[in-house]
Amino acid sequence: MKKCPYCGELIQDDAIKCRYCGSMLNTPIDSTQQPVQKSGSSSRDQPVLPQQTPSKKHSTPIFITAGIVIAVLIVAGICLYTGQTGQTSGKMVYIPAGWFWMGCSPNDDGCISSSDEKPYHKVYLDAYYIDRNDVTVDEYNKCVNAGVCAAAAYNNCYDTSHGWVIRQVDEAFKKGDHPQVCVNWYQAREYCRWKGGDLPTEAQWEKAARGTGCIFYSRFYGRIYPWGNDWDASKGCFNQPSTCAVGSYPQGASPYGVLDMAGNVFNWCRDWYDENYYANSPDHNPTGPGSGIYLIPQRVRRGSSWSSNVAPMYLGVSERGMGFVVSSDWAVNDIGFRCIRQVSK
Repeated sequence: MKKCPYCGELIQDDAIKCRYCGSMLNTPIDSTQQPVQKSGSSSRDQPVLPQQTPSKKHSTPIFITAGIVIAVLIVAGICLYTGQTGQTSGKMVYIPAGWFWMGCSPNDDGCISSSDEKPYHKVYLDAYYIDRNDVTVDEYNKCVNAGVCAAAAYNNCYDTSHGWVIRQVDEAFKKGDHPQVCVNWYQAREYCRWKGGDLPTEAQWEKAARGTGCIFYSRFYGRIYPWGNDWDASKGCFNQPSTCAVGSYPQGASPYGVLDMAGNVFNWCRDWYDENYYANSPDHNPTGPGSGIYLIPQRVRRGSSWSSNVAPMYLGVSERGMGFVVSSDWAVNDIGFRCIRQVSK
């Protein structure tokens, strides 16, 4: 006979379980266990019985939950900032309806002194399509041959690379896959209407060029340049002797995939120019002032061109024409155009 190490009762030598307390005799004794006392016995004589530790409910700490929420918001902001890819319809790119940030971005040092690009403001635009490329010489000539558009003024065109003198342009500007230049604002609009569209408003042009930014938080700014916030002269047709073939710089595409929104040629826009327009412009589908405010009829031109030097401060997508007064009547060798088509509601 032997004593149970847990309750002290006598049990068989070969017993593996105490018939009095039910303890398994091959279970090691835990020194932290509390003794089970029999009546009349001393606690010093009693070994301890195993005790179960109450189970704890496991819950996700609040800081982990908060971290997950913040991460999701950051990812969403990044997606809004960089993840826009426009759908195509023939040679046009779809720009979805929605808000975007327009004007001089607070992280753009190049436009700090440009009052006509301020204030930085949020604008809502209905959906539209915009040409992926500038209208080419070959495309414009189809309208001329159809008897709708007037021929480009190649023999009477302002030359920006020679001090804005009127002269005959070089043959390099007449290549079929190069952007059409030496047409004034009225000719450009006539072509777009012939194609069933119109010139873009400057808001439509800017959204297609820079994307939306994060519409929920203004510090997720829209892009300074079509390709991002860092200047890179290799991503556009800059400082060249003439125009380049359209689409030659796919690495400079906008978030929607629109090409040559910086470099090659400026683009005529539909709006009249007013340097103070942003201060009172509507936040839904702005179309510019109702009329011009200058002695010459001045429409907005957007972008930059082959003749632009590589000083990035004047080449951002919020730039409204670099401060030069350009008449809607003028044909210029560094101003071209592209068209938009509104999406039917």
